[in-house]
Amino acid sequence: MGLGLITLTAPAMAAPNQVIVCHDGSASGTSWEALGFNVNGLNGHDRHPTDIIPPNSSIPGGLNWTNAGKIIYIDECHAALPPGETPPVYPPVVVVPPVVVPPVVVPPVVVDPPVVVPPVVVDPPVVVDPPVVVVPPVVVVDQPAAVPPAAVVPSVPVVVPPAVVAPAAQTPVPQAAAVQVPVAAAPVSQGTNQGFNAQTAVGGNAGSDASSLLGGIGALMAAGLAVAARRRFRTE
Repeated sequence: MGLGLITLTAPAMAAPNQVIVCHDGSASGTSWEALGFNVNGLNGHDRHPTDIIPPNSSIPGGLNWTNAGKIIYIDECHAALPPGETPPVYPPVVVVPPVVVPPVVVPPVVVDPPVVVPPVVVDPPVVVDPPVVVVPPVVVVDQPAAVPPAAVVPSVPVVVPPAVVAPAAQTPVPQAAAVQVPVAAAPVSQGTNQGFNAQTAVGGNAGSDASSLLGGIGALMAAGLAVAARRRFRTE
């Protein structure tokens, strides 16, 4: 370990020209040990940079000699501070509150209600009232006694032919001897009268034919009515 190694008992007390070194055996700050060295044997201590060494004649400022180093020097290596050194200031003890793990609250499982399907509402069929059939009352009408009509004897109108009026003879007017007038003028006048008489005669014949036709139609109608009346009377 080096020159001047001296085994010390706790609390470690340094002899003259001796230095108590708080040695970090694991070089990880987990395993500390107090070792005594001669001050002349500290020159080759560079291989232990994590050791804690108080100030001395070989290392005037010491090694890792801080407030935290002094605390480790006292608490871990159980060594006394050299005379004239200021004791370290311990930081306040930080009380770490216990970690309270809240209980795990499991929410209740929410079950969805079943889906209720409403029933399908079917419209009832429309009932159509049948139309009211009104039966008309039977009306019995007493038939009046059928009276056969009197037989109508068709009257045949007497057709009287119109009288044929003969044209009046015209007497030629004697002419004066001085005036020479053709005698043929008189026959022209007679021709005019003859035409008039012919028209009159034709008109008379047409009226007679119409009267005869109407009379015949009336006779046929009367005979038909008589036959119908007889048949009806026989049926009843």
